[in-house]
Amino acid sequence: MIPVVYKNGKEDMVEQKFLDILLHIGEIQELRRSDHWVNVAEDSIRTSRQSKYSGEDRRIHGGTELTSAMGI
Repeated sequence: MIPVVYKNGKEDMVEQKFLDILLHIGEIQELRRSDHWVNVAEDSIRTSRQSKYSGEDRRIHGGTELTSAMGI
C-alpha cells in the first residue's frame, strides 16, 4: 500500500494498481516513496512508457477480432 494525498487534501493508502489510475486521471497531489514525499506536479515520478517502436501495431486488426473472439 502506498500513502497518497489527494488534490482535496485527504490522505489515503492505495494499492499500486489503483495508484497508476489515480495518477493518470490527475487525482493525486503527493505520494510517498520509500524515503520522501513526491509532489506529482513538481517532481518527476515516472518516465514515459511509450515505446519507440514505429512498426505496425499488430495487437488489434480492425477492432473486430477481439470482440468476435469474446462473443460480443
